[in-house]
Amino acid sequence: MTNEKKEMKFPSLKEALETIPKIHGHVCTASYLGARMGLYAMKHIKLKRKKDLAVGVEILTCAADGIAAATQCSFGGGRLIHLDHGKFSAFFGNWMTKEAIRLKLNPAIDMEHVLYGNALSKFYHDLPKITMEDAKKRKADLKKIEDSLIEKWDKISDDELFILEKADLDPNILKAPLDQQYISKPIECESCGDITESSKTTVKEGRSLCKTCAGIFGE
Repeated sequence: MTNEKKEMKFPSLKEALETIPKIHGHVCTASYLGARMGLYAMKHIKLKRKKDLAVGVEILTCAADGIAAATQCSFGGGRLIHLDHGKFSAFFGNWMTKEAIRLKLNPAIDMEHVLYGNALSKFYHDLPKITMEDAKKRKADLKKIEDSLIEKWDKISDDELFILEKADLDPNILKAPLDQQYISKPIECESCGDITESSKTTVKEGRSLCKTCAGIFGE
């Protein structure tokens, strides 16, 4: 029996794309780009342990699942967080060494994705008003566009798809604080009785209430 350490290995693009449908349902444009982005970042950030990596995705999109499949960081593990910046980009950091980088889409690729996203959004907006036959046709047309974009991007190098920048930030902010990953200071909501993290409660009319009971759900 040896004490030899296992080699740190991240998935290949093929393996990441095989994982995406298991957590996302299918491979779409954004999850594909997210997987490419995550794997590209792994080539440019030095890590001794996978658990030293933390990621902040700057848009709430399917890209997060692609990045998760590639980097094996997850929301539940506290090493993948959503930064509500409205940009198709992400920060990757080693919280032990304080090194951080940021990857964003090449503007031309970004606009291709925006245009496809707008067409997809319009389809779902129109869906309640169109016939099933029209819906199937439009969905099929969108699938062709999606497949053609992924096929096109698959032939483009990482350097053409993304712009890499050094990031001047402490990678610790890309991790969910430990006291947010479990209930460290519990208090019972005086309305529903749920055990709640005390820092997440609010006092309303003299009673300590959870956010739901206080009427501030999701804030």
